[in-house]
Amino acid sequence: MHTKRMAGACSVLAAACLVALLAESTSGQPINPQVYKKEFEKAKAGADVVAKVRVLAAVCTEAKGEKPRTVNLQVSLQVLDAEKGPAKKNEVLVVSHQVELPSGPGPRSYGYMGALRRFPFTPGVKGDVALRWDKDRKGYVNVAGWVEMPNNASIPTEVGQAFVAGDPAPKK
Repeated sequence: MHTKRMAGACSVLAAACLVALLAESTSGQPINPQVYKKEFEKAKAGADVVAKVRVLAAVCTEAKGEKPRTVNLQVSLQVLDAEKGPAKKNEVLVVSHQVELPSGPGPRSYGYMGALRRFPFTPGVKGDVALRWDKDRKGYVNVAGWVEMPNNASIPTEVGQAFVAGDPAPKK
């Protein structure tokens, strides 16, 4: 009698492990970052400015959703090398950029991990940008970007909060 119960319990445990393994293997995988580089290369043709930049600072101008889930940042970009357009070396461009924050670890962070590669917005990171002039906003808007080496620096998530390149990571 005891052996049958033990065998039944082991069967249930084995089935649960199999279901967990299958669920994990079919969950979303992160996208190869080279996809974002190819998107950037295609978008350069339609941009007014193409440049290699470094993020000097990021300021949160709006936070939406619970915890918040999405933030709008004003990002100060120092031009390191201009490939196309009127931007000059060492000029500072301010660009608005919306970021969806990660909702947790693992697959729930893949969108944010992709965003780190698609446009330079973390203070201190270097990357490439393709920008277009928006007449209505009287400023540049993001067309595309590429960050080869994200620095995973913290970004501001509360309205009015500002982080500058070289700042120590905020204490939680």
